[in-house]
Amino acid sequence: MLKEERHQYILNRLGENYRIYITALSQELGVSDDTLRRDLVELDEQGLLTKVHGGAVAKSGIPHRFVDRLNTGIAGKQEMAAKVIPLFKSGELILIDGGTTNLEVARQIPAGMELTVYTNSFPIVNVLMNNPKIELIFLGGKVFASSQVTVGISVYQALQTIRPDWLVLGVCSVHPQQGLTAPDREEAMVKRLMMERAQKRIVLADSHKLNKAEDYVIASLGDVDYLVTEDAEVKSIREHWAKTSFILL
Repeated sequence: MLKEERHQYILNRLGENYRIYITALSQELGVSDDTLRRDLVELDEQGLLTKVHGGAVAKSGIPHRFVDRLNTGIAGKQEMAAKVIPLFKSGELILIDGGTTNLEVARQIPAGMELTVYTNSFPIVNVLMNNPKIELIFLGGKVFASSQVTVGISVYQALQTIRPDWLVLGVCSVHPQQGLTAPDREEAMVKRLMMERAQKRIVLADSHKLNKAEDYVIASLGDVDYLVTEDAEVKSIREHWAKTSFILL
């Protein structure tokens, strides 16, 4: 089998199972473990998968640019956001990270609910800035244009001064073993600190984000208090992620 054929076989297997193992592939393809490790390294460098110990997992495949995700899966995002709102109580401090699903959370906050909201997301600021009951604080910093958020030392320093009741974290990949991951190192660093500072942590993830992983680790699933997904995915996750400790909505 030619290298190109092996690569396509590997990607096809990932599309079916989300994770592949070098030992199993070696038997299936009749090639050495070292050959497959080199294949996985090359595919990882091309951004087609994420190499992990003993094999590889699929990337989410969703667009990284905010504008490319804004008008996709709107009904599912609204469904997930509606599950989150009842968790909030007036008087609480909420930290809302960037992301198109988190934007739906901001849109569904009731007009009469008194909250303090911190965010590093330009679109979320635009949604909440005219809500008279919300004390809104924008985490200024270096602009990460593709995600329409701020990152960098200024955001990092500001986060160290707050202790939010709730964090609504934006992620593009959620995996039962690899945890929460992101494609950008600097953004992942900000998200890690958000997780550390918050008392309760919420992650919203549709089917395109599940069982996928990117290059930079944010946190393990054990650090998540509530994983929110679409109704159609709940039963599947309960069956296949039984050992995880979060509460699924």
